[in-house]
Amino acid sequence: MTFKVAVFGEALFDMIEQENGDYRPFIGGSPYNVARSFSKQGLDCSYLSPISTDTFGDKIYQSAVEEGINIPTNNRSFQATSLALVYKNEQGNPDYRLYRKSVADLDINAQQLLELLPKDLDLFHTGSLALVPEMIDVLIPVMTALKSRGVKISIDVNVRKGVEINHAKYVEAIAQLVSYADIVKVSDEDLLLQDLIGDPEQLASAMLENMTNGMVVLTLGENGAHFITKDVNIKQAVFKAVPMGDTVGAGDTFFSAMLAQLLRENALTPSAKKEDLAYALKFGSLAASINVSKIGCHPPTQAEVLTKLDWPASS
Repeated sequence: MTFKVAVFGEALFDMIEQENGDYRPFIGGSPYNVARSFSKQGLDCSYLSPISTDTFGDKIYQSAVEEGINIPTNNRSFQATSLALVYKNEQGNPDYRLYRKSVADLDINAQQLLELLPKDLDLFHTGSLALVPEMIDVLIPVMTALKSRGVKISIDVNVRKGVEINHAKYVEAIAQLVSYADIVKVSDEDLLLQDLIGDPEQLASAMLENMTNGMVVLTLGENGAHFITKDVNIKQAVFKAVPMGDTVGAGDTFFSAMLAQLLRENALTPSAKKEDLAYALKFGSLAASINVSKIGCHPPTQAEVLTKLDWPASS
């Protein structure tokens, strides 16, 4: 059985500073990485955000075609492709600036998005830079319609600094949209950027109070991940990547591979067997480790993950 999924959210270009001071463009965006991974996992995936008609947009469109992602007809925008300028700050650490005004991936209204939704959809995924106040009036009618149809909704919170001048309004929009989700991924860094201070596990568990029969996946970087429902808290250590490449797209690969496995096992529900939830968490963690063994975001296939089941987990 092939599961049908749809992704809404940014596909952008990361302009990454090189050692000589030049900037090189790389296709990125958390939701787009998720769409790539869904396709690699064998899911029937549609990417629903408008793609710009500019040169960068043409490259994104061609990339989606090559990745086997479904793109709706006539869903291009004359607005520009979003950019992320990635550079080293004065301390030598990675930093970035986002260029998100009047961009193509936000150039859509609720009715247009509703019309783009594939029939017989199993899962709708969104998150990251789509979780902004200006998208509330687009996403809430769509999510309401999806829930009435029994379609599962996943959200990657993926908070980004500098997205909105009014940070409190941004955080409020995230909380409002999360209330519609069946499953949410949040990191310890995401919690801090929402001004949530305290034990990450307790804060992640508290998110369930804002959801109806929901699930939360908490990622803690090198300290692994937790799958949390009102009844269970499953811990998974990270797997050692050999060799080590970089962490680009690691979280996107982790969550999307985990969701794909939950769909395959009919386990995208808190009432699923604990062993199925635990295995999906392990599967996503293995996928992330395969991704970070390479340079850039390169999500693995289901078969590639299955061949690495004997990788040792970090203690």
